[in-house]
Amino acid sequence: MVYQGKTGMYQRILVPLDGSKRAEAILSQVESLAQQCGATIILLEVLEPLTHYAATVVPELITAGATQRTSEVKQYVHELQAKLQARGLTVDAIVKRGPVVETILEVAKDADADLIALASHGYSGLARILHGSVAAEILHRARTPLLIQHVEDDEA
Repeated sequence: MVYQGKTGMYQRILVPLDGSKRAEAILSQVESLAQQCGATIILLEVLEPLTHYAATVVPELITAGATQRTSEVKQYVHELQAKLQARGLTVDAIVKRGPVVETILEVAKDADADLIALASHGYSGLARILHGSVAAEILHRARTPLLIQHVEDDEA
């Protein structure tokens, strides 16, 4: 890879997060890459939509919980943004509600991201069937280049 000053290969790096240390494991690589390229880091956390059933059981309680969760997630993402900005990086922070994979791909397109960087738990077999894999789904559907870091449980 050849970098020419601050006009490197990547200008906008999308980093989907889920609030876990495992997801944050990719940040050191992204930070280094962003510094080398002069890229903007876009931190994204997607909140899954409430199910119709959950919203009808006790709507006031569910709505209050969803509002609190949204507030907590925004605080988390903005704290990460501030830490990275303190290191001299340009960082945007986005919190959206929607289906996780579709929302990540939509934000990548809308933000004109030229790299999606994320950590993967690397489940296989039955665990993958039960838990699914956002990274695998993005791998199959993304039109944007990907940087995926496999993170073991003891590394998170």
